[in-house]
Amino acid sequence: MRLRVGRGRRYSFAGLSDATGIPTRTLESYVQGSTPGHAALLSLCSVLGPSFTSDILAVCGQSAKDGSTDDPEHMQVLGALGSLTAKLADAFADGHVDHREAAALRPAAQHLMEVLEPLTRDPAKVTTLGGGK
Repeated sequence: MRLRVGRGRRYSFAGLSDATGIPTRTLESYVQGSTPGHAALLSLCSVLGPSFTSDILAVCGQSAKDGSTDDPEHMQVLGALGSLTAKLADAFADGHVDHREAAALRPAAQHLMEVLEPLTRDPAKVTTLGGGK
């Protein structure tokens, strides 16, 4: 976890705490050597992804992979991400985002959050949301 979480890393303790529901101080204790319980470990694996999970499973010669890579909902995520990216580029064209531009960005950002949300829940539900499998 030390390689992925903390100042200058991909995840902040506060952000990881928000994503996992694990208190920040508890996460910091894991970096110092405390062992997480099963539920906390699974939550960390879910948020930090297959690379983190593979580091843990390497002890027993196994690795992890993302189980939802080919689901059709990923196209919705890409579409929403592309839309938000285009709107952000337009807003930044003059060097900053003013309050009107920020207000116009919110619906696209909210839509992206909505299409991302199923990916954070039960993977079995991901395949049924968009008329998939």
